[in-house]
Amino acid sequence: FVRSHEPKEHNGAGSSVYHLSYEGQSNFKYIPVGEEVELDLGAVENVIVEPTLMKYATDRYRFYEGNISGWDEIRDYTIEVRNTRPVPVKVEIKRTFNTSYWDLQKAGDFGTYEKDDLDTVKFTIELPPESTKTFTYQVTTHHGDNEQ
Repeated sequence: FVRSHEPKEHNGAGSSVYHLSYEGQSNFKYIPVGEEVELDLGAVENVIVEPTLMKYATDRYRFYEGNISGWDEIRDYTIEVRNTRPVPVKVEIKRTFNTSYWDLQKAGDFGTYEKDDLDTVKFTIELPPESTKTFTYQVTTHHGDNEQ
């Protein structure tokens, strides 16, 4: 949200009262007017994200002097996101990989996708009230000599 004006009252616990419905509390002392603020209110019990590993394989082995010097690991995931709330929700799903050398193929209703940092991706999905969306992705991580 963007703070647009001074609050009508303060509750003394680090939150301000804007006469909106209560969603949670976060500790902060000052938010400048006009600045955008992101509140992390923690997990919500009635929005469920279920990642399932569907397949795991290794491929593209490289050898040096009789030893494995490089390989790829291929993982196929299905992600099911359920909103059991009577209001629409926006869900951010972050997935972190064990290396910064990876490729990703995605399919289904994944919303928007972005590379968050070297080893993390973020899917942002908007769900209508009481709905379910499912998407899949395949991540190939490169190890050893295959990192080049």
